[in-house]
Amino acid sequence: MMSRTHVALLVATLALTTACGSDDPAGSSSAWPTTSTPVATDGLIWASGSTVHLPDGSTIDTGDPAGAYVVAGAGVWFASAEPGEREGNDLPELRVATADGVRDLGAHPAIGSLTTSADGRWLAFIDRLENGAGAAEAVVVDLTTGEELVRSSEGLLPSETEGADWTDLYEDAPVGMLGVVDGTAYIQGLDALVSHDLSTGESTSEDLDWEAIRASDWWQSLHLTAPLPNADRTWQIPTQEFGATPVLESADGQRVTTTLLDATGPLGSPDVTGPPLEDWRLRGWIDETTALGITPSRDGSGVDWLTPVLVTCAVPSGECAVVEGTEEGVNLPSDRPFGLPRESSIDPDS
Repeated sequence: MMSRTHVALLVATLALTTACGSDDPAGSSSAWPTTSTPVATDGLIWASGSTVHLPDGSTIDTGDPAGAYVVAGAGVWFASAEPGEREGNDLPELRVATADGVRDLGAHPAIGSLTTSADGRWLAFIDRLENGAGAAEAVVVDLTTGEELVRSSEGLLPSETEGADWTDLYEDAPVGMLGVVDGTAYIQGLDALVSHDLSTGESTSEDLDWEAIRASDWWQSLHLTAPLPNADRTWQIPTQEFGATPVLESADGQRVTTTLLDATGPLGSPDVTGPPLEDWRLRGWIDETTALGITPSRDGSGVDWLTPVLVTCAVPSGECAVVEGTEEGVNLPSDRPFGLPRESSIDPDS
């Protein structure tokens, strides 16, 4: 039987599909918004406040700070809420922001679960029912048709569900959307890896073996490690020593130490008027001659809490500069740890 949450989701998103210009007639199975002109995603994406900056120079306003968000298809898919808007263990509602405005979608993505495929076709996340405090379902949406191809609790529920405290359960045994690669969605279940073939609708379940997962081709395609070459393989970002100033290395072995003329410091000094830029890490390539760097960020709620600042570093000079508009820190897409497509950036844990 379809849950009340799912019914609400279908009703809300059907209205949005019509508003976004879908050709699907009312009453069809296409309940999610689609567009014939998807937003640009082939470069750097970042947000400041409620403004999301796209690679082509355009922006989309989410109305409220974007919170956790991804960009694909019709626009910015995000989950955020102002303090006091939610009750108890509720999670923020999923919304989509387009050039025409913002619409609620009825779903409640689990923290960190929002993701898209590299081609922007698939939107995937773990939906927490009961306004974000209930059981979990894996959801995958085809943004080219608006069809919800996967909504499944396989691997996400314990053997006994009566009286379950879902918040405690998922805090102790996290579940998540690991990614969508080559038409397959990979889900971290309670004790299994669940794979959904999006072309056939078939699913498979196997033991949650992290050593095997990290050795798989699909995982490695999402988590590139250094050295990371540029598109024409004339330069690369080599493995960086902890605490050392990052370097860039040419194909013939020339090593260039990067420099940032706007650097201030030391980190957290009360007399620093600009962003603390004495430390940065190179994590990807915007184009053949431009590497992207990011300053440190710290989790916390104190007055010294930092959000990352973006910098670009050019070859062969190694000179870096702050990306205009990011001086006060940025919020990056949840599936792009450095604002770039995963195929253009190094995994943050490498």
